[in-house]
Amino acid sequence: MKNLLKGLALIFILSIPFKSLSQSDCNPYFLLEEGRKWTSANYNAKDKYQGKQSYEVLSLTEEEDGRLTANVMLISYDKKDKVVMEKEVEFTCKDGVVEMDMSKYIPEETMESFKSMDMEMEFEAITIPENLEVGQYLEDGGVKMTIAGPMQMNMEIKIQDRKVMAKEEIQVPAGTYDTYKINSIIKLDMMMTRETKNVEWIAKNVGVVRSEQYDKNGKLNSYTVLMEIN
Repeated sequence: MKNLLKGLALIFILSIPFKSLSQSDCNPYFLLEEGRKWTSANYNAKDKYQGKQSYEVLSLTEEEDGRLTANVMLISYDKKDKVVMEKEVEFTCKDGVVEMDMSKYIPEETMESFKSMDMEMEFEAITIPENLEVGQYLEDGGVKMTIAGPMQMNMEIKIQDRKVMAKEEIQVPAGTYDTYKINSIIKLDMMMTRETKNVEWIAKNVGVVRSEQYDKNGKLNSYTVLMEIN
């Protein structure tokens, strides 16, 4: 169970920047090209390095319905820069809206531990609309999981109350960007409800350049910054 929660936390907290993908003529906030690479690093509230994620766009395909599909190699590292996950993930963009298939972000070792169980998942993709404005509310996302066994386990993670709060200039190791600041609430429901707050800054032609995670009392837990991008 502990590994499962860590795996899902990776999807919804550390991996929030993964949705930052699209081709420039599909969504102006992101730029996706074959061969493009970027790296984000994670830190705790005391500014201690906790690991990083690197990305490389392997291919970009335009489907018959106009949908753009990108295959991206994701490599996650721990705080000693040891590889903890390496796999291809998929993003799509159509009509200016970016989506990600969250099922592809659950680490293989997490899924392996439940392979003998009857497990069902329902995913609601996170989206980024083509046009952002201060005060705008964005659609919710999340995942529901049901695991059958001697005792059925139900779990739901919700990303909700997503709101564009402000336009701000943000400086990170990769550079200085004009961004939109987006707040959201992440809720984990499993016997009891746990809630965290996520704040992210998103820039045109780049994606999320910084994100911060807070506990329900507003205390900073961790943050992620864009280190480099080509």
